[in-house]
Amino acid sequence: MSEKEIYREITRYIDGDLSGEEVDNLWEQFINNPEYYKWFETELHLRDLAKDENGKNIHSIHSRSQSTPENTRNNNKTWIIAAAAVVILSFGMQLFFAGDTDNPHLSSISQIEIDEMSGSDIMRSEGTTSHSVDVEINRALALAYEGNAESAAGKFKTLLLEDPDPQQKARIEMNLGILYYNMADYDQARVYFESAAETDAMSRFFNEKAWWFLGNAYLNLEMLEDARSAVNNAYLLEGRFIEPAASLLKNLDEELGHDSDQPE
Repeated sequence: MSEKEIYREITRYIDGDLSGEEVDNLWEQFINNPEYYKWFETELHLRDLAKDENGKNIHSIHSRSQSTPENTRNNNKTWIIAAAAVVILSFGMQLFFAGDTDNPHLSSISQIEIDEMSGSDIMRSEGTTSHSVDVEINRALALAYEGNAESAAGKFKTLLLEDPDPQQKARIEMNLGILYYNMADYDQARVYFESAAETDAMSRFFNEKAWWFLGNAYLNLEMLEDARSAVNNAYLLEGRFIEPAASLLKNLDEELGHDSDQPE
């Protein structure tokens, strides 16, 4: 879809004019491009603000203002307030996902970016049950994007009880690991990352990411030997984490008193 078509679907969604299938397709667009979800949030804020200002007039992020000076001033005021609301929302979400990080290990990553979470391709699903789980994974992911980490975690854990296929299970576990890591519950994060890292259902890229995050969870639990092993597994997969993994392995070897600082 073009950006114009995406925006049209967003406005139809807010107006309640989309079918169930169209809603699912739009959420897929949100998952694949978080910028579209930001448009959705912004549109909701603008409509709420417009209703507060004038119950009869709704200003869209793509609407054209009237040319009179008074309307121009009012529209500018609305835009300023709306922009501030979006900034506050984004900042609050970052603080929320930072979690309680009072005592993380100095060499560990402080938090995991939310876009590392894994959505599902609802178009690939063949069976009704499989399709339903994929849609619910994406809806749980949307809760995480909204800053509702605990609600998202609860939904993901419920989905684990619904007999997901191996790929769905791996995505859910990765997402739970990220959520709990960012809430500074490193022991829970470890459990989910361990399972995600060992899966044979996903790509090399996915496994590398899981080993890297698992190593950092171990590090924050002071399980240094386990951390070194997990980080070394990420290093050996020679993907996008190879450089930070090599650096962390060097730090761990020094902390553990190993003679060699070279990855295995």
